[in-house]
Amino acid sequence: MAAAAFLFLVLISAAPLLTWGELNADIEAEIQALVNIKMSLHDPLGVFSGWDPSTPSAPCDWRGVGCYGGRVSELRLPHLQLSGSLSPQIGNLRMLRKLNLRSNFFNDTIPSSLFRCTLLHSVFLQYNSFSGSLSPEISNLTSLLVFNVASNRLSGEIPGDLPENLRFLDLSSNAFSGEIPRNISSGSQLQLINLSYNQISGEIPPTLGEFANLEYLWLDYNSLEGTLPSALADCTSLVHFSAEGNKIGGVVPAAIGALPKLQVVSLSHNNLSGSVPGSLFCNVSDYPPSIRIVQLGFNAFTGIGMPKSVMCFSVMQDLDLQNNHISGGFPLFLTNVSTLTSIDLSGNFFSGTIPSEIGSLQQLEELKLANNSFSGLVPSDIKNCRNLTILDLEGNLFSGVIPAFMIELINLKVLSLGGNNFSGPFMPSFGNLTALESLNLRGNGLTGILPEELMVLSNLSTLDLSGNKLSGDIPTTIGNLKHLTVLNLSGNGFSGAIPENIGSFLC
Repeated sequence: MAAAAFLFLVLISAAPLLTWGELNADIEAEIQALVNIKMSLHDPLGVFSGWDPSTPSAPCDWRGVGCYGGRVSELRLPHLQLSGSLSPQIGNLRMLRKLNLRSNFFNDTIPSSLFRCTLLHSVFLQYNSFSGSLSPEISNLTSLLVFNVASNRLSGEIPGDLPENLRFLDLSSNAFSGEIPRNISSGSQLQLINLSYNQISGEIPPTLGEFANLEYLWLDYNSLEGTLPSALADCTSLVHFSAEGNKIGGVVPAAIGALPKLQVVSLSHNNLSGSVPGSLFCNVSDYPPSIRIVQLGFNAFTGIGMPKSVMCFSVMQDLDLQNNHISGGFPLFLTNVSTLTSIDLSGNFFSGTIPSEIGSLQQLEELKLANNSFSGLVPSDIKNCRNLTILDLEGNLFSGVIPAFMIELINLKVLSLGGNNFSGPFMPSFGNLTALESLNLRGNGLTGILPEELMVLSNLSTLDLSGNKLSGDIPTTIGNLKHLTVLNLSGNGFSGAIPENIGSFLC
């Protein structure tokens, strides 16, 4: 009986020793893994100088190493100019939960052994030079929430069946090719997908509509074709949708504009056609208006779907419809959108006059209507848009004298009225526009002399008065324009000597 009791006590006392021994072995394995990682890298800043295996708390007291329960749970080495390849020994950090190596000079492949660290929830490898493909073994990381490998040199196809708990996926600015997997994730937890600036082809899969939690979808500058799937309207949490610089055609589904939280729609540089749905401009849902930025330039739209109501409930700030095929008059309903700060309708087939109601847009900072067929007089009500910094009316059919009210737009930095039918004397009071950096009046019928008042515009970097009927001497005070880099006075009737000081600021 006594012998049995003694044996029991021996077993009880030995159990913790065995556990401690196993823990020691695991810690030693992690120390060795970290030493191997260190040895494979060039460390110009001496980050690893304190990585000494003999310290009492190694490796938990090493720079960039975080521990939990004595085991390595985090490796944080961002912005440290480290270069070289990531050792496959990274896979021996089995308790690793967070890996942050962003903004270094790592190269070679992402070792597949990393995907044995099944407790990982955050991986930040962006802004390096990792190459090769992304291993399908990433699906082993069942706890993964964030995976960011943006701005590397990764290639190959995007693996399907990404971890079902994944929330944030950023593969942007690499060389991934192939199609977007229809089964990109077996879960529906994704909140952010960024695949921009790759070589992805095919169509946008309708299965993206299954991600009810998706807030940010960036697909810019790939080679995507097909049409915009109407299933995207099922992404009821979507805040930002951007697919610029692709080959997407067809129409924009009106239901996308009715998404209750959508703030940004950016689809410029595609092959979209038909009418721009009115739901992108004016609220058509039972929720408060949310869309703030609409960028649809460089497509093939031919019209604008006017809102059913005269009133337009909107919080839109930035509207870009430049370089499409849209005709008709200036969209009058836009003058009710008091939150607008930027309108760009350049390079279309708009005609008629600019409505006087434009003056109600008192937050407007940029008005770009160049290269259309607008005509008549520039409405004086524009003077109410006192925040204007850019007014571009070039390449239209405006006539009459250059309006005197423009001197009240004291915040103007860019004034472009070239290529119209303006006539009459050059307005001397341009000198009041002291913030002006670019003045373009080329290709009109302006007469008279070049006023001295113009030479006080010390911020002016571009002055184009070519193709008018100006005459007289070029003032010697033109040398006061110290920031001038572009000066075009050709095609006029100037006489006298060319001021010597012109060359001093154009060199």
